Parts: sequence; structure tokens; C-alpha cells
Amino acid sequence: MSLKLTPAQAALFRECIALTMEAHDGDTMAELCTGNPRKELENITKEVAQVPENASGACTFTLRQLHSIYASITHAVVALPSEETFHIRTGFYRENAIALANSMRSAVHDCLHSEP
Repeated sequence: MSLKLTPAQAALFRECIALTMEAHDGDTMAELCTGNPRKELENITKEVAQVPENASGACTFTLRQLHSIYASITHAVVALPSEETFHIRTGFYRENAIALANSMRSAVHDCLHSEP
């Protein structure tokens, strides 16, 4: 599935994945929490890093990769203790990050239910 990301959204994805990898130092725990091993999380981060700093860009993800991004965002929402800490670390307000995760979920749902 292809997503068009703003630079801020791409930065949020990278930061949440980094936070998740920091919290789960072993490959097994990272995979348990995101559905993918650390190496794949690093690949997702590289894909997201392709988004230009001054323009939106398209990234293509598998369903498992989207799950990892979604899981990383939801992990960050829970793991960062305050709104201020969340905003400083991610550049997003918690409610906007949750809305982005929900719209990702809705987009995948709509895509899966529109296929013949």
C-alpha cells in the first residue's frame, strides 16, 4: 500500500520506530511488539527517510510494515509519560498522532474491502 506522507508524518514514523527499538533492545521483543524484527524496522525507517524535508512523498509498505508503524505510534503514545514529552520527542501532539494511526487503520480497512 502506498501512503503519501508529509515531512512531519515521516518524522513521526521514524521517531516512533526509534523509540520502540530503544525500549525493546532485543530482536525478539521488537518483533513481538511490532510484528517485524529490528532489521525490518530499520528498513521501514530507511523507506520513510526518502520523504523530502520540504515536500510530501510517497512510500510503499506491506501490511506487516504498516502494522509495525501503527504499533510504534501506539507504543509511543503509551510510553511517553506526558503530552510535553511526547511533543518534544515526536513533534506531534498525542491526539494528532492517534488520529494519524486511526486514519492509517481506516485506509487499510477501506483498501482491503474495496478489492474484488
